[in-house]
Formats: sequence, C-alpha cells, structure tokens
Amino acid sequence: MYTQFYNLKEKPFNLNPSPRFVYLGEGHREALNLLRYGVMERKGLILLTGEIGTGKTTMIQALLTTLDDTVHCIHLSNPLLSPSEFLDYLAFSAFGKRIHFESKADFLIEFEAFLRQSLEHQKNVIMIIDEAQGLSLELLEEIRLLSNMETCDEKLLNIFLVGQPEIKAKLSESRGVPLLQRTSIRYNIPPLDLEGTKGYVAKRLEIAGAEKGNDIFSKSVVEAIHQYSGGIPRMINILADNSLLLGYSQSSRIITPDMVRQCYEDMSPGESLSKEEGWIEPKTSEVAQPRKRAVIYWTWAAMLCLVIALVTLEVMQTVPQKGNHLPGKGENLETRSSADQNQVIPPVSPPVRIQQTETEPIKAPISKEPKEIESQPREESKGFLRTITIEEGVICRDVRRRRPLVAGTSFEVSVNKLYCFTKVVGAERPVEISHVWYFGDTRVATVNLPVKSFSWRTYSSKVIHSQHIGAWRVDVLGPDGEVLRTLQFRITPQKG
Repeated sequence: MYTQFYNLKEKPFNLNPSPRFVYLGEGHREALNLLRYGVMERKGLILLTGEIGTGKTTMIQALLTTLDDTVHCIHLSNPLLSPSEFLDYLAFSAFGKRIHFESKADFLIEFEAFLRQSLEHQKNVIMIIDEAQGLSLELLEEIRLLSNMETCDEKLLNIFLVGQPEIKAKLSESRGVPLLQRTSIRYNIPPLDLEGTKGYVAKRLEIAGAEKGNDIFSKSVVEAIHQYSGGIPRMINILADNSLLLGYSQSSRIITPDMVRQCYEDMSPGESLSKEEGWIEPKTSEVAQPRKRAVIYWTWAAMLCLVIALVTLEVMQTVPQKGNHLPGKGENLETRSSADQNQVIPPVSPPVRIQQTETEPIKAPISKEPKEIESQPREESKGFLRTITIEEGVICRDVRRRRPLVAGTSFEVSVNKLYCFTKVVGAERPVEISHVWYFGDTRVATVNLPVKSFSWRTYSSKVIHSQHIGAWRVDVLGPDGEVLRTLQFRITPQKG
C-alpha cells in the first residue's frame, strides 16, 4: 500500500522471519555462532532462550539456511503433543513416512539404528524444538532419555531447545534438573541496544529499496522506535510498519517521533508514558492537558479558600466569645510497611481517622449550620485523591521495561511467580497505594507502593507454590484504603 509512496520495492518490516532481512546484532550474532558450534561439534543439548519477539525463530531459520546435506534436521515448532504423538512425529521426520510403532521399545530400537547408521555415513542428526516453554514435564523426560543415545566418543542426537525464559523455570524443577544438567550450552538473546536498533532499521530499509533510509526515518525517529519497542525486533517491525502506514495516510514522506508515539498508543490503549518514567520528552501540544488540569485544580483551590474564609467569618459572628476558635480538622492515615510477599500476615485494620483540635477547647456551642458548612472543606480537600483511578490493571507472568508480559486470568501452578501490574493516573501529589493478595478469602500478602506522578506504573509479585491451586484475587487499594480495582485469577493444576 505505502511502498510506492516511499519508493520502496517491498515492505521492509514484515513479521515473517525472512532470511534476506536477517540483521545480526551483537547478541544475535553470538546466538547464531553458538548454534553453529553446537552442530559442528555435536555438543548434545543446547538451550537458547529469549523474550517474546527477540528473534529466536529468526535465528533458527538463519541456522537452517547454513546447513548442508550432511545434516539431517528434525524441526518441531509445536511442542504441545502427548508423548505418543511426539514419538510418531520423530518417526515421520526420521524415516520420511508415517509409521506407528506398536510399542515405545519398537520405536527406540528403530530410531537408534537410524542414528547409528547416520553416524556411519558422516551425517549429523539434530532435533530443534521451538516454543520449548510449552513442553510438558513428561516430554522433557522423553527428551532427556533421547539425549542419552550416544557412543563412547560422541552424541548420536543433538537437541536444541529454543523458547521463552519460562523453560528455565521448568528445567529448575526437580523433574527437569537431570535434563538441565545435561545442557552443554545455554544462551539468552538480549534485546537490541540503540545502535543495534539503528542498524536493524537501516538494513531493512536498504534491502526494501530505500535509497536514503534517513530521509524516511531520522535519528530521532529511530530513537523513539527503540524506546517504545524496548529493542525487541518484533516490536520494532510493528511500530515501524504502522508508522509508515500512518505517514502514508497523512501524505507525509517523513516520519516523526510523534507518529511513532501515536502508533504505540494505538497498540497499547492507556499506555501514555510520563516524562518521569524516562521516555521521550513530550511535545508542546502534549503538555496542554496536564496544564489544563493544573489550572482547574488551582481554580478549585481558590474557591475553597474563599469558602473557608466565609465560614470562618460566619462562625466568628455566631460565637462572639473572645479566644474561642474553630477546631482544625485533618486526617491521619495509618501507614504500614511493605509486607513480605511470601509471608502470611494477619488482617490489618482500616485507616484510622484522627480529629485534631486547638489547644484551648471551645466553650460556646456552635450552631448546626456552621458545622455542616465546616465539613465541606475537609471533603473538598480530599477530592483530588478521589480522582485517582487504575487505568490498567492485569495479572501477568513478568514485567519488563514497564510493560506487563503474558497477562491472563488463568495460570498453571508451574508458573512459579506472578505479577500484579497497575497503571495509576490522577495523583496530583505523591501518594501510596497497596496491592493486597488473597488466596481464596485468606490474605497472604500486602505490598505498599508509592505513586510519584500523575501517570505512574508499578507492580508487585507473589511466588506461587504447589498448594496454591484455586481462586485468587488482588485488591488494589487507594490512599484512603478504598478498593480501586479487584483483579481475579485462578491457579490450575499442571497439565499432563
């Protein structure tokens, strides 16, 4: 759609892992070299991990393009199989036809014979399992047993496990440790740094036919893409592609940082980022709303002062005794220190309200009407706190670069740890909120969290143990102990 508008031969930021567009940052180059080394040296079991979108599948495709006929590759991209289905898949990949063995022993006899024959003919058999974090513990045990197939000198089968970091948590469990101990190489692909993002964008534009990529994506635009994407290649592709589409729709041949920001906000509703969190300095137009809110706030403050003055004058007229004053009223919120996230704690009483009075007591009675008016300033002074809202709240597997990852409402007990991520908006001054974790009706953790700006993101975490199967919730409490939002989720037994 926009390729002709920008004088491109093809779209430069497609999501499919095309080998032509492979860009090897420092981390990706090291990952690919380790994979090649594992193939050439028959290193047995190799573990390659990386966050969603960091380029794991791209590295696999890049490796496959470098292999010759001396390598027989078994590539499994969907590991959600039962043990019997897994063996059937191996049989098909090894023998090139559908074969269903009557027993596991029959399969192992034929498969080991195939591996030994391949070794005699100087052929290297590798098995690559993508999305390995989805492997069940039963399949991990099958893989461990297959890795035992070897001669006195070398492995008959080389296995590459490629997946998200969750696979490391599975391998750290008691049933996964034997497989983890057999892993000869482990590597985690990091996100691209700023220089890597610049090289990534420039190469893709060049391959797509751009004569001068800087004319489309300036240095400031690439910096914006890096900040909003966190250096994740897949996010870079999505942001850059959407920015080109937005520029085309606005007939603009030059992409601006504001377009990148707009595309990011369209992708993540409610994720407008504040300056305090280290993101891009907003444009003048972006500051208009906070300034407008400040004008409204100070207008109400002036009106409040006027009401207080009028009330004071009326009370002084009603109570003529010299030396008598209205008692000042305030509110003292009971504070709590941050709770141990894994410790069961007793219920905490609600915030305590304390009325403060002048040193000299009031002797003369105060009429009913001034008392009613008197309560208004106290309620109005709390009014700005009531504007605090939770713009986004999710339970997720991790929080990286101020973003929740793998959010949901149901998680298997093997998840190990969960995070409660909240985005708070509306605080005109520093306040404190709380995350209160409940297992069923039992409160198991309370975490107090500071909110330091009008738009603020924060999170707490909780370790999940094997006995924690069932219904959970997290109550997000405001500065006065009010429930701003309740996030419900469930922990389910391990499948398989």
